[in-house]
Amino acid sequence: MITKLPIVTGLRISELTKAKIRDVSPDGGQIFVQGKGSKERILFLPNRHLQDEFQHFCQMRLEHGSFASPLFLNTAGRRLRAATVSKRLRALSKRLGIKPHRFRHSAATLLIEEGIDIRMVQALLGHANLRTTEIYVRVSNHARRRALERVDVLSELWQ
Repeated sequence: MITKLPIVTGLRISELTKAKIRDVSPDGGQIFVQGKGSKERILFLPNRHLQDEFQHFCQMRLEHGSFASPLFLNTAGRRLRAATVSKRLRALSKRLGIKPHRFRHSAATLLIEEGIDIRMVQALLGHANLRTTEIYVRVSNHARRRALERVDVLSELWQ
């Protein structure tokens, strides 16, 4: 679950480690997040399978803690540190041949490529400035251009 959430939602590592059990909706479909600068937002899990898995995870955590308990714990039973999550994501990134921030980047780019309004993506990622979110649009436009160049339908029409 620790590696899935940043990939699927664009959640920052610091937001992940700050989360408490009470921050998750009973159905596992929403996570209340306190981001940079203490800005608050709600993240949504996009599919029922992931929601069910997350709900089950939270129920298991609640059996060994209270609503105020951290959502993710280390092996000693204390709040999981951001450095530990970063280490796990780096290991996964290395296996996949990508950089750790690519998880958050991929979530944003996919949203934009699916036609989600850039202001909505800004809100979902918790960006204070729209310019930060615009970085993902440039990448997305590049990906679109490459896709069109691969297909190149017009050249086939003129032959």
